[in-house]
Amino acid sequence: MKDLNGKNVVVTGGSYGIGEEIARALLKEGANVFTIARNKEKLDASIEGLQKDARANRTAKGYAGDVGDWPVISKVIEQIASENGGIDAVINNAGIYIPDYFEKQDVEVFERTDRTNYLGSVFTTKAALPYLLKNKKSAVVFVSSAAGLKGIFGYASYSPTKAAVLSLAEAISQELKDKGLQVTVLCPPDTETPGHAAELKIRPKECDALSESAGLMTSAEIAEIFVAGFKKGKFMVIGGFDTKLLYRLNGISPRFVDYYFGRIVAKCRRQSV
Repeated sequence: MKDLNGKNVVVTGGSYGIGEEIARALLKEGANVFTIARNKEKLDASIEGLQKDARANRTAKGYAGDVGDWPVISKVIEQIASENGGIDAVINNAGIYIPDYFEKQDVEVFERTDRTNYLGSVFTTKAALPYLLKNKKSAVVFVSSAAGLKGIFGYASYSPTKAAVLSLAEAISQELKDKGLQVTVLCPPDTETPGHAAELKIRPKECDALSESAGLMTSAEIAEIFVAGFKKGKFMVIGGFDTKLLYRLNGISPRFVDYYFGRIVAKCRRQSV
C-alpha cells in the first residue's frame, strides 16, 4: 500500500508499545487511524497523544474492545466502518505473552494467549474483511514475532500462537491476493515496551541467556521498519539483524539452531548451580 494518505487504518492493541508507535507512524503518513484496546483509560490517554501527530483533516480515534471476543470485536469493527466511511487496512497487533516453564504453566494461560494472539487476529480480520474487499486495494497485517519463527525456550504458550498467525497470513495471502488484498507479516525481536519490562520480571533465567546476544529495539524503530516495508508491499517485514539471521538459519538448518540454543541453555544452567 504505497499511498497511505487518507486511508482508514485499524490498529488493534494500539494503546501502547508497538501498536501505538505504528499508529503514530501511520498518522504521519496521512492516514486516519482507529485503535482498539481493552483498557479504555489507557486507550483514551494514547489517543490524546496520537491526535497531535495527525495531519490536517485527518483523525485518530480509539474504540474499546477485546479482540478475543467475537461478538464484541465484530460490533466494534462494524462501528468503525459505519462511522468513518469504511476500512482500508487492518493491523492485528494485539497480543499477550506470559513466559514460564511449560510444566509449571497453567492451561488457562495457553487458552488466554491463543484467544488473544491467534483467534483475536482471526476474529478481527474476519469482521473487517467485507469492508476491506470493497476497495480495489486493501491490506491486512499480522504481527508475529521472532518467537513465531522458531519455538523458543520458555515461550510454549506464546510461540505456537505467533507461528499460527504467520501460517494464517500465508493462507489468506494465497486466497485473496487476486481480490486486491495485500498481506504483510511483521516479526519484531525483543522490543522495549511496557510488556517487555513486565516480562523481564517473570521469565525463566534461560530466556535471559538466550536473549543476551540479541539486540533490543524500540517501538519507534519497529514502526519505522514496518511502514517502509508495508509501503513496498512486502509480505515479510523482519526487525533486527538477529531476527533476520534466525529466519534464514532456521530455514536452512533447524537442527543447528536447536544445537546453538541448547548450548546457551546448558551453559546458563551450569552457571546457576
